[in-house]
Amino acid sequence: MLDLGCGGGRHSILLQERGHAVVGVDLCQEVVELAQENWETRNPGVDGPQFLLGDMRAPPVQGSFSVVLLMDASLGVFDDDAEHLRVLTAAADRLEPGGALVIELLNPYFWAHRNLTQHFPPGSVAANADILRSYRFDPLAGRVQDRITIFEDGARRVLPTQSLRCWTPPEIAGLSRAAGFSRVNIIGSDGWHVPNGPGRLDPESSATIWVLARL
Repeated sequence: MLDLGCGGGRHSILLQERGHAVVGVDLCQEVVELAQENWETRNPGVDGPQFLLGDMRAPPVQGSFSVVLLMDASLGVFDDDAEHLRVLTAAADRLEPGGALVIELLNPYFWAHRNLTQHFPPGSVAANADILRSYRFDPLAGRVQDRITIFEDGARRVLPTQSLRCWTPPEIAGLSRAAGFSRVNIIGSDGWHVPNGPGRLDPESSATIWVLARL
């Protein structure tokens, strides 16, 4: 499996622990090192995923994969959809015949009428910090603005706002087909929960859209 935009390795690690051979790719050296540390902490002395520094638009991997993953809206980070198309084309080029592309995206129908702020008290995410995470939808850009504010030791720190592209089902299906995928299925989540199987996309309750595409 190829995990593009693997971050700290959450999905790569869980999949490797379940017997899959996983390669994770991320653009940030510190994050790649964190992913490796997270594996070694959970599985000391055990061979784990291969974590590589690289751009998801041109992953530095050889061979073909049975599954390519784009999780946590990692596909939506670029400003230009031409760059997102490059990611999907790179995924198609690295899939073996019959392989699958799995994408997790934010559902624009859900976020278009919601402004959400979540509070994470000390101990839930960070040991000594209160964390506020807010989501705001920009209808003209078709993007969700994800902002994190950290309160720790009497200080307030605002992290750079992450802007995540949202696609409607027809839009992401069209982008996937432009990358070479002929079979594209759209699956809705049950609230925030990962779907257990093919299910209806509900504009009111599906916080995320899941795409399963094959060449």
